[in-house]
Amino acid sequence: MVKEVKISSKSTGPKKRDKILTKAVEAFNLKGYHANSLSDLAEYCGMSRGNLAYHYKYKEDILDDISVKMQKTIKRYQQKRMDFPAFFNLSLDIRTCRSLQRAFPFVFRDMSVLEHASIKDVMSHWSKEVIKRNLNAFLYGIEIGNVKPEPFSGLYYNLSLNAWLLTYYWVAQESVREIGKEDAETMVWSTIFPHFTKKGQEAFHSHYGQNFLASSGISIQQYKDMQHLI
Repeated sequence: MVKEVKISSKSTGPKKRDKILTKAVEAFNLKGYHANSLSDLAEYCGMSRGNLAYHYKYKEDILDDISVKMQKTIKRYQQKRMDFPAFFNLSLDIRTCRSLQRAFPFVFRDMSVLEHASIKDVMSHWSKEVIKRNLNAFLYGIEIGNVKPEPFSGLYYNLSLNAWLLTYYWVAQESVREIGKEDAETMVWSTIFPHFTKKGQEAFHSHYGQNFLASSGISIQQYKDMQHLI
């Protein structure tokens, strides 16, 4: 195994612990959580197994601290959230999730890691809040005339839930199919946009631009034209 840059022995307390955590996340992202033992992590950090154990006796303790970092990332993004039920918050939640996935991809690739108590607590609480905010945005949109009345019971709940699911499992999608230029945010909005009124569509274009959904996927005509090539 290639050794990484050694963490200075002069680093003590929280500062050293934070450096170990940073290197551990790098190692998990490279090989996965279960593929790294504490001995592997100690070597990756350039320290002895005993020195690492002084700060982290078990790998699960590292996950607990990673959950804290994830929570801080969420809070940092949510400071930009609008205080009323705006669809901007939906975009913000998608971007928050994608930021977590870029920083901690190993978490989203491993269901057993997602089931770890502290990780699950963070993601479970946040997911409930996101779905609730999405529903409030639809309700507010209907009240101000930006969203069409619900054509059948449960549609906007399903869209609220699907928006979260599509983003939450984006990393899993990347591992099983070619994502290409597809983007979670535009894909979510492409399912919501048809349910806007003319007023809502104008407001959407005013905020996101006329071409925001221009590259949200291939058209059905393009798909039809491609059939002879498949």
